[in-house]
Amino acid sequence: MTTDALRIRKGTLARKLKEQASAKEKGSHQRWLHTRDRPGAGITTRLVCDKAAGGELHLLSEAEHAEFLEGWYRRDVKVIYDQVALDRDKTRRAAASINVAHPFYRHLDEPSVFSTALVYLTGQGVTLNREARSIRSTRSGKNGELTRSQLIEKKAWEDDGVSYFVVKANGMHARRSKNLAWIFRAHNDTIGRDLSDVEMGAQRELLRLFRLRKEMRVIDACGLADRTLHLSVGSGVRAFRQLAGARQLTFDLDVSDPLELRVAEISRSRR
Repeated sequence: MTTDALRIRKGTLARKLKEQASAKEKGSHQRWLHTRDRPGAGITTRLVCDKAAGGELHLLSEAEHAEFLEGWYRRDVKVIYDQVALDRDKTRRAAASINVAHPFYRHLDEPSVFSTALVYLTGQGVTLNREARSIRSTRSGKNGELTRSQLIEKKAWEDDGVSYFVVKANGMHARRSKNLAWIFRAHNDTIGRDLSDVEMGAQRELLRLFRLRKEMRVIDACGLADRTLHLSVGSGVRAFRQLAGARQLTFDLDVSDPLELRVAEISRSRR
């Protein structure tokens, strides 16, 4: 738990706890932290996502952004919860069971509320599970060593039968993260609306070219789709990104430029 997390006004704490209780009663998700709560905590990102439990996600660092993209891309992840508060009675029991002191808010005689950056609801068939994921930058802490707060957090989740993972992420600097963000933006733009005739036509033409032009580069196939259908420049590239976001096309996410791949290096799959 970071130092700024231990600074909270009594009224703010009471309001947040009331919001949590109300959300729990309604069976809805209420994040504990918002981007506005951490104005000095590095880069903050607010994203809308079809897998987001609250209709949007508040990510407090580039490391959280990178891990969110991994969860979004996983087929087995059905719902993503962000900044999930843990019940204080559970974290106090967890702390006592592992003989670790539970932190308190400064100037308040109140035990601190723990929150986990991301929690995934995963599904395989009819089986549903949860994964709690604590996110840290690769620049923070020593590898393999959990902080006191993470030890408590881990025990509390595991007592509830939830798998707990500490994830180290190098922000959005990795090629994989950049490529995931690139296709996520195009896919996310399609959520909540029907594709236009132009978008659907570009996707169909691109898939047709991918079946036939195995030695062509992706960028060349996208350009050919534009010219064949007399589309505005970039329509083919947008179609490629949309298809990749929908998992109809997959490729090595660690490449420096997906558009420079050969068509033969792109895998086609059904939804």
